[in-house]
Amino acid sequence: MGRFVLHRFLYSCVLLLVVSALVFFGLRVAPGSVMQTVTNPYSQEKFIKTAEAKRLGLDKPLLDQYLLFLGHVVTGRLGLSLVSGLPISTIIRHAAVRTAELAAAAILLTYGFAIPFGVLAGWRRNSVVDRLLLVIAVLGMGVPNFFLAVLLIQVFAVKLHWLPVAGSTGFDSLILPAVVLSAEAVAINFRLMRSSVLDEVHREYIQSLRARGVSERRITWRHSLRNALPPVIALAGVMIRTIVGYSMIVEVIFSWPGLGFQLVNSVLQRDYTLAQMLALLLAAVVIAGNFLADVGHRLADPRIRGQGGRA
Repeated sequence: MGRFVLHRFLYSCVLLLVVSALVFFGLRVAPGSVMQTVTNPYSQEKFIKTAEAKRLGLDKPLLDQYLLFLGHVVTGRLGLSLVSGLPISTIIRHAAVRTAELAAAAILLTYGFAIPFGVLAGWRRNSVVDRLLLVIAVLGMGVPNFFLAVLLIQVFAVKLHWLPVAGSTGFDSLILPAVVLSAEAVAINFRLMRSSVLDEVHREYIQSLRARGVSERRITWRHSLRNALPPVIALAGVMIRTIVGYSMIVEVIFSWPGLGFQLVNSVLQRDYTLAQMLALLLAAVVIAGNFLADVGHRLADPRIRGQGGRA
């Protein structure tokens, strides 16, 4: 197990290094330049002589700038936004809190609905409840999140005036973005949980437990649920990647001031120093999610726990 964790950790570090290079050089070869983001009170000629420009190494070759960028990331010297002039660490800290709120709400909705309803549908296969839940799941997977966002805004914000259209003014502002962000994840995890439970229902140990007089509730929620969870846990890394990716769309639609919203704005404004830090941070979250999902899958499934350091 230790070798497996070390192998996955080193793999994640290498992957993060590759992503950092793609982010840095990708932003540099995009249309426009760092200098075009600079307006008054500095001219382009004056800005190149400032401390921030020297810290970024804008007068040096790209490879040297990249090495400086890596050094700043490792030491936590993130610098200033080229557009607002605010410390990048402050912008990221404030935005990360908002994104964490939205992601936590979406994850809570995802597993809070998908797991219990997946178990219920699996144990009541072909019942009215099962078929109704399957229809809802198909809709959740088929309706694009941006269309669902517009639909929910139109119904609950514009027509009924129950919830705000956009912004971050309180708990009620979190409801619509969290529902939109979690809709597809709920549907996917529900169907996976249902299929996993169906695989467990007819196994020999279930029949043995019934023969011993164990109650159906105990069999369902203690034994079959535990053995049906590993596929859902293994998918958690993908779900985190999906939620992080979709968060940019959802945050822009609902003007939710999170990391995705800030990243989109920084790219549009060619605020390279802020954009590259935000992109690297979001990539690190996805990579960390995949790492934790791999480790969690191995811990949760005793059938593969003893395979040593092999992936």
